[in-house]
Amino acid sequence: MTNEQHRRVLVVDDDSTVRGILVTALRQRGLVVDQAEDGREAIDLVREHSYSVVLLDLLMPVTDGFEVLKTLHGDHGLAAPVVLVVTGADRMMIEQLDSKLIHGIVKKPFDPQEVSAVVAACADLRGRGAFETMALATMLSGAPLFAWWASNKF
Repeated sequence: MTNEQHRRVLVVDDDSTVRGILVTALRQRGLVVDQAEDGREAIDLVREHSYSVVLLDLLMPVTDGFEVLKTLHGDHGLAAPVVLVVTGADRMMIEQLDSKLIHGIVKKPFDPQEVSAVVAACADLRGRGAFETMALATMLSGAPLFAWWASNKF
């Protein structure tokens, strides 16, 4: 894996404003960022590239985030760490998901600089275990904005 692949992030959100904010903040941190406006496009990109982190909205047209999660973890070799970007309304749906599929949760509204700091740190730590990577990324970035699934569901 090249250094660029280690620092490559996919942002998946049907809201172009949210996507744009995240893409800008992540690129300012020196990350290579791809974006998708729906789950189908995200699945195609993940099959084509290797990502350090996938930031994923759950509710999208065409193919939703739930289907993306199933595909990512069903296809051999597509196990990029997934961080959900959610609203409070998504809480009940998130509780239904298998906790092994999710590496972190960012709640909207969010501070783009905090999110980008955590994702950049996570990208630099690629290769560690999922929980260890996200925990270390949060500590290193000084931005404790992730709700850890293993300990409490928000």
